Parts: sequence; C-alpha cells; structure tokens
Amino acid sequence: MTSREKVKKMLRREPVDGIVIDFGGMPSDGISAAAYSRLVKALGLPERPVRVYDIFQQIAAPDLDVIDAMGGDFIQAFRMRVRFGISCREWKEDWLADGTPCLVPYELNPEVQEDGSRVIRIDGVPFARMPKDGFYYDQIAHPLELYETEEQLSLWQPYYMTEDEICYIAEEVDWLYEHTDKAIVFGFGGSIFEQAQRDFNFETFYYNIIAEKELMRAYFRKITDAYLYNLRQLLPLIGGKIQVIQFFDDLGTQTSLQISRELYREMVWPYQKEMYDYVHQICPETGILLHCCGAIYDVIPDLIEAGVDMLNPVQISAAGMDPVRLKQTYGDRIIFWGGGADIQNFVEKTDDIEAVKKHTEDLVKIFSQNGGYIFSQVHNFQHNADVKKILAIYDTAKKYK
Repeated sequence: MTSREKVKKMLRREPVDGIVIDFGGMPSDGISAAAYSRLVKALGLPERPVRVYDIFQQIAAPDLDVIDAMGGDFIQAFRMRVRFGISCREWKEDWLADGTPCLVPYELNPEVQEDGSRVIRIDGVPFARMPKDGFYYDQIAHPLELYETEEQLSLWQPYYMTEDEICYIAEEVDWLYEHTDKAIVFGFGGSIFEQAQRDFNFETFYYNIIAEKELMRAYFRKITDAYLYNLRQLLPLIGGKIQVIQFFDDLGTQTSLQISRELYREMVWPYQKEMYDYVHQICPETGILLHCCGAIYDVIPDLIEAGVDMLNPVQISAAGMDPVRLKQTYGDRIIFWGGGADIQNFVEKTDDIEAVKKHTEDLVKIFSQNGGYIFSQVHNFQHNADVKKILAIYDTAKKYK
C-alpha cells in the first residue's frame, strides 16, 4: 500500500497498519533551513543547496529522498507566493545567517541596513525585518492598524490569487500526483483570526474584536470572500489529487485561549465553518487540516463542528493539552497530527538521546491507540536543533509504521 493509499484510508477512518508519518509536509512541522542542511549530511545523502521556501520562518523545502529517509508519507504542494507576496517560481543562490549556501526566491531582495539587519519592502513600505545575525523575519508593518471605520475598510482589498499563481499550483499538484506516491498536502492558509492580528496589529485587533465588532465583521467578510474566491478557482483543478488542504489559525497561548470561547464562536467560527463546509462540499475526500497552537482543548469540539478533520501541532506542553486526555476525549472524532515529541519543553532541555527515544515512544503509543494518528514533532525544528535528536525521534516513530 502506498503512502497516498494509506492516508486516504485513514481519512475515511478505516483501520490501517501502523502509524502515518509526516516530515515537512506542511509549514508548521518542518525544519529550519540551517538544521536541514546538517540533517542531509547526517543521513549520508548528497549535499545540495537548501531551498528556503518559507522566508518568514526560514523553513526548508524537503527533498523527496530526505522525506523517504525520514519515513515521511506526505509531500507539500506549495503556493507560488508563500510569504510577503514573493514568487517562488524562480530561485537564486544565497547564504543563510550561519554561512550555509541556499536557494531563495529570485524576487527576494532585502535591503541591508546600517545596523546589519535586512528589510523586505512591500509597495515601498518596510514590511518585514530580520535582525543582524537573526534567523527569522518579523513582520513590522500592519496595513490596517489605523483603520477605524467600515468606509475606510471598503477601500482595502485582500489578496485574490492571480491566474499565474493558480496555474502554478495546478501544475505543481499535477507533477507531484504523477511522479510520487506520497499523500499531497496543499498549504492554502485561509487564516481568519491570525490574519486579522497581522493586518491590524495585536493590540488593535484585541480592542476591535470586542469594541468594534461591526468593523471586524466587515473585515472577516472581506477576507473570507477572497479565500472562497481562491478556493473556487483552485479546487476544481486540484481537488481530486490532493489528500489534505491545510489552514492555519492560532487560537491559543501557552496557558489559555487568546479570547473567550464565546467570543470565538460569535466572531470567528462562522467564517471558518463557511470555508470548511465549501471544501467538504467540493472535495469530500480531501481532509481539512488546521494548524492551531496553544491551549485550545476547550474549542476542539467547535473545530470539529466547523469541519476540521485533522489538528496540528497538538501542543502537549500547553495548559489542558494532556495527550491521554486529548486522545480519550476527542480521538474518535478528529485525527491528531503532531504531538510526537515536545521539542520546546523536553527535547531541547535534555542531552539524553535514550530519553528522547522513550519520550517519543510513549507519545506514539498514546496517540496511536485505535488509529487516527499522524506522527510529527510539535512544530518546526529550529535552526539550532540537534540532528542526533531529530534522527532519534524519527527512527523511533518509524518502528511503528
């Protein structure tokens, strides 16, 4: 049985032999480009320039031979413009902050400042900045932070995919479908809550969602309409070939939800459900994966009701996100994608490789009970990740394939 066939069977909630594994099949369980270069070398595979497809997080695009070596069952179909409106259609040589050679999108031309930082401009406005010797870009501009009325908002236009991007995605999905047997993940995005934070800035967003509800409803309507337009153009072309479509919306912090469940249901949930319902209507065999960080235990029933089939990253260190409790309470209604190794609070704080293996094994056993589990670590491996620990985690997981 191929990876694609196995994933299809799991999405139908039919029994499969062993677990399914993801390595870099989506932007939130991947690996920093710097760490990826070291991993390729440790695997004994031919060295190659690392493609940095996610400029914001500096994440590598995993190669098929690396995915195979790590036991991965998924491969990602990328958008043409993953971050900051920069096209990934063409590539050029560059270097990471640590001197590692890499490939970056040809259109990426950050301005180097006097202090050594790098700035990306959008329409002439400084939009993202990487500090000197930094490893990531931070968004520094919020286009709607001064908008106070619906009239002002009416002049703003969210992003509608262009024909060249739609063709690019369709061609990439076609190629992956014909040339690999992996389950294909299309990273659509489609954020409602999190995109509002980026557009208004965090402080303004938190104020608006309570005090300026009509303004925020108008905003949510506009971006949802744009997302639905993009889905209507894309899904007829790729829907029968992708197994997973990935959305993202971080609703939690380490200790709680960012807003109350009641406010979430009132202001955000209806727009998520509208999109997820449309996907299920057009592509009933494609699973919806939501990346949603933090302490979100209380809203998991709402996510299931909205149409979420798979949940990532399963941040087991956050309040209320106990693995046993999660699996026992929701395991028959949602597929957990992640939770296989707590990088932030366990793996990074120990040098004991055997302890890392046991930690991983214990979590796999919990989440894989009665099926419905896709293995990956909790969120991305960072630039300083220990390759020995990465291999220990995935070698342990592969025992359960």
